[in-house]
Amino acid sequence: MIVQFCSSFNIIELLKKIKITLVKYRNALRRYNAPNISKKTLFGPNVQIFGLDNICINDNCTIGENTLFTINDRSKKNIQLEIGRNTYIGRNNFFSVGKLIYVGEYGIFGNCCSFICSDHVFDNPLLPYSFSGNSYHKSIKIGVNCWLGHDVSIIGNVTIGHGCVIGAKTVITKDIPPFSMVIGNPARIIKSFNFNSSKWEAEVSLHDSIYYDEDTYLKFLRENFEVLPLSYHSSSSKYGDL
Repeated sequence: MIVQFCSSFNIIELLKKIKITLVKYRNALRRYNAPNISKKTLFGPNVQIFGLDNICINDNCTIGENTLFTINDRSKKNIQLEIGRNTYIGRNNFFSVGKLIYVGEYGIFGNCCSFICSDHVFDNPLLPYSFSGNSYHKSIKIGVNCWLGHDVSIIGNVTIGHGCVIGAKTVITKDIPPFSMVIGNPARIIKSFNFNSSKWEAEVSLHDSIYYDEDTYLKFLRENFEVLPLSYHSSSSKYGDL
């Protein structure tokens, strides 16, 4: 009976490896005409992109299933959405791009997050809002190594500093400084990281740390964590639930 169980376990593992291989080949075919999307990045099923020429996704990223990228102004070929290396984007994320959405390296985003810097123009309520066009002037910038929990919304013209932790269901409409812990709707900073005590604490001055400089912080991460493993199973339901 133990031998039978081990054999079944080996078959399951083999099937998982076959599925992963098939996903890799499918992804390679899907991005054949997408030079700005790295071949070393994993896409879950049903990822949808409007504005392929305007998107850059770098090496070793994971894009979870049912994520939607929408470039609202596709009249030019310039990059309007860029995702840095070693970034994990969970399932059912939504990106509505105005001028720019930039995601720094080593980001990790939970499921059902929204990034909205383009919305419908509503100057004239005598027009159907679906007919009145979109706004294109706002940008969202997210620094290196930010962790966004489940169902976070970032709306408007917003910059989030590097090293931030954003709690589930937080709604951000204003800039957040580096190494902040943020929760709530509207978002509020509850703690900052103290590099002297190596703890998250209230009312911490960040300027005494070399890591307040984002380039220094990114250099440290690259030197110590060059390549992170791709999250095949958490990005997709293809692999089952057992």
